[in-house]
Amino acid sequence: MVFWFDIDPAQIETIALNKDRTRFRYKGGPLRFQVPRGACSGVNAYKSFQVEVSDPEFVQWWRQLEAQLCPRTPFNSNLRESSLRIKIDDSVYIFDQNSTQTTPEVREGLFRGQELSCLIDVDSTYFFNENWGLTIRAYQVKTLTDAPSLGNDASSFPPEESFSLAKGTCAFLSVE
Repeated sequence: MVFWFDIDPAQIETIALNKDRTRFRYKGGPLRFQVPRGACSGVNAYKSFQVEVSDPEFVQWWRQLEAQLCPRTPFNSNLRESSLRIKIDDSVYIFDQNSTQTTPEVREGLFRGQELSCLIDVDSTYFFNENWGLTIRAYQVKTLTDAPSLGNDASSFPPEESFSLAKGTCAFLSVE
């Protein structure tokens, strides 16, 4: 996997599916990368959560990425100030601070108050309620702070060129 700052925007491929939807690919695979870790507001009733991202370089990079991927207006950004909204469902791989896969029920309140690291997929554009936006989905989530039996140790995983991982393989990169 790669960090957000390793993504070369010139290598993002756009595939028009129809007049209202475009899909994105990166080097032959999904547009997938690790975003800066941050505090989480908790999963809401709409099966999404927000991660507080305080890195101003990421915020600027994200704004440029959104403008490149979906230049249409009006645009509904997934980034509000420094809070990134990410969709989650039961297919997301969730890991604890030791990179052990866990299987919590994805329900309202999950991850509330925890620090998270997220691998995300920027999948496609959408058009809903007269607004354009990007579909941002969690691929893997790693908890980094206290919850029942959780600590704050971040692990490393060697970068790979392959975008497919064996089920249950934690692909987070260390920022240390």
